[in-house]
Amino acid sequence: MLNGQRLWVTRPSQQAAGLIGLLQAAGAEAVALPLLEIAPPDDPAPLLAALATLEQFDLAVFISPSALDAVFERLTQPWPASLAVAVVGPGSERRARELGVQLVISPASQFDSEGLLAEPAMQALQGKKIVLFRGNGGRDLLPKALQERGALLTLLCAYQRQPPRFDLAHLNAELTAGCDGIVISSSEAAQHLFQLAGALKLQQLQSCLYFVPHPRIAETLLALGAKKIELTDAGDSGLLQGIDRYFTQSH
Repeated sequence: MLNGQRLWVTRPSQQAAGLIGLLQAAGAEAVALPLLEIAPPDDPAPLLAALATLEQFDLAVFISPSALDAVFERLTQPWPASLAVAVVGPGSERRARELGVQLVISPASQFDSEGLLAEPAMQALQGKKIVLFRGNGGRDLLPKALQERGALLTLLCAYQRQPPRFDLAHLNAELTAGCDGIVISSSEAAQHLFQLAGALKLQQLQSCLYFVPHPRIAETLLALGAKKIELTDAGDSGLLQGIDRYFTQSH
């Protein structure tokens, strides 16, 4: 399928193994180049307090697989069987089920906050106690909408997203070696890549081919000057299918 294609996978190291394995199985040379690092929150006390009283909540919302991993690493007891988990994409849904969650709410097609908010289970929220686990910052659309629907929302930082720690020499070496495509899974990762490269490598990065699973990431790359962007479906399998489709059609 992808024999001879050299592809950068820029996900955080904790989330990259699945996609790298699929790409390698398809014959590609998959290079791990994490453009985000996941770290604990500066103050974990609010998170720990919520985890000690999970039974008080009617619903838990996780904004990413990183949020799921950060929370479940700190659990000292099994996840309550009756506490449903809402997630925004197939990667998070898969991870939730791997962690043993029995009740998972996930969008059927549009894999983002808007898609989750359109789900029937997310409509009648008046008076419901909801806890939302996310990283530092992020979009406010989801928490704002939950509160507008009457939910009693507890908003918690489960992890921090930080720039990668590798030095510029490492990135320059990868740019010199070249690649056939770069997988970008977040707008922040795209911004970090261009910031790290600086003006000297700007034109080279703008001419690279990018595979992205969401239009919002494509918009960020366009604003940074990228010229070749392929939109794929979400999740590992969606990315693999989109990458394979591109190289199959281009030959």
